Amino acid sequence: MEKFFSWFSNLYLFLRFVLNDAGKEYGVGRLRKWRLGRKIIKNNRQVKSLSSWQQHLLMAEEILLLPESLKGDVIECGCFNGASTVNLSWACALTHRRLFVCDSFAGLSQPDQEEKYEVLSDLNSYYVYKKGDYSSDGGLEGVKQNVAQYGRPEVCRFVKGYFNETLKDLETDKIAMVFEDADLASSVKDCLIHLWPKLQEGCKFYCHEPFSVNVVAVFYNQQWWQENFKTECPGFYGSGKGINYAFNHSTLGYAWKVDPERVKQSQRQLKVRFRQRQDGSWKAVAGLKKKAKEAQAQSDNKSLIYES
Repeated sequence: MEKFFSWFSNLYLFLRFVLNDAGKEYGVGRLRKWRLGRKIIKNNRQVKSLSSWQQHLLMAEEILLLPESLKGDVIECGCFNGASTVNLSWACALTHRRLFVCDSFAGLSQPDQEEKYEVLSDLNSYYVYKKGDYSSDGGLEGVKQNVAQYGRPEVCRFVKGYFNETLKDLETDKIAMVFEDADLASSVKDCLIHLWPKLQEGCKFYCHEPFSVNVVAVFYNQQWWQENFKTECPGFYGSGKGINYAFNHSTLGYAWKVDPERVKQSQRQLKVRFRQRQDGSWKAVAGLKKKAKEAQAQSDNKSLIYES
C-alpha cells in the first residue's frame, strides 16, 4: 500500500508539472514540459546525486512560474556532482536566466562543534558531519563534464570556494531563486548573509535541510535577522520532512522573502470565523476581512508580490 501511495504521489507531481501554467509566459507548452520532466528523471539516474528528481522537478516548476518581467539569476549553493545543476540548467535555459553554481567542490568546511552532530529524531539516529564530506567526484572539472554531457553549460557560471569567501563577490545584483544544499548551519548563514539582500521580494530560498534543527532554527532566530537584515525572521515552510506533494514529503523546504511591513500595510487582514455544518458540527474558517476583500478587488498590482 505504501508503494502505491508513493507511486501515485510521483505521478501527481509529474502531471501537475506538465498540466499547470508553469512556463506559459516563456512559450513552454505541455509537450516541452513532458519532455523536460522525463529528462529530469533520466538525468538524476545518470549522475550520482544527493537530491531527488522530485526536488529538481519542484524547483524547475518554480523557475518556470517566475514572471518573465521579474529580473534575477538562480543561485545554487552546494552541487555535489552536479545532478541538480544539470536539471536546473534546463529550466534556466528555458527562462533565459543565469545559473550560478557555488561550491568548494572539495566537500564541507570544518563544522563548528555545536553543529557537528545532527540528531534525526524520527529515525532515532544521528549523523556526524566531517570536513570534506560530499566532495565532488573529479572536483570542479567533474561537475563541468556532467553539465556538458547532460545539461545546458552555456547558462552556468561556476564559482569555486567556500561560501564565506566567494558569495560576497558574486557578480549578480538580483536573484530570483536560491537552492541551498550547504548542510551546516554556519554555511547556511553565510549563504543568507550574502544572498538574501539580493533575493527579490516574493521569491524563495530553497533549503535542502528541513530535517535539521540547527538549520531550521536559523530561519526563526529573530535576533540574528534583526542584527543582519534589520527585519523580522521569515520563518520556514516544510520543517521536518519538507513540503508535501500528494502523500509524499519532498525533504525540501523554503523561506519566502516578503516584506513584513508591506504586508501589515496591505489591509489583507485575516479573520477566523465559525460555520455550522448541516449535521450541527462547527468548522473554523480563516478568510480576509471585508475591508481586505474590497482593497484586493480594487487592485491587481502584481508588484505587491514581485519587484522587477
